Amino acid sequence: MVHNAFQAFRAGVLMTQTEITLDTRGLPAPEPLEHCLEALAELAPTQALLMWLDREPFPLYEILRRSGFKYQGTHQENGFQLIIRRN
Repeated sequence: MVHNAFQAFRAGVLMTQTEITLDTRGLPAPEPLEHCLEALAELAPTQALLMWLDREPFPLYEILRRSGFKYQGTHQENGFQLIIRRN
């Protein structure tokens, strides 16, 4: 869902002023992790990263904690949804 009129689409990533949506379902490892880290590098302080994955990304959690991010994940019918924000 787009929260405002400003949006851009680049390389499979939907970006708005309030969130970046990244869909990595179907990608082989380690591509989801790599794409996540690239998106986090562009994340503004007020933005959230909404990420879709095939499975829960356990190895990513420690990286996020050490890098100053908080996250919340939920299993959905169509994959795993992870929301990441800066602390």
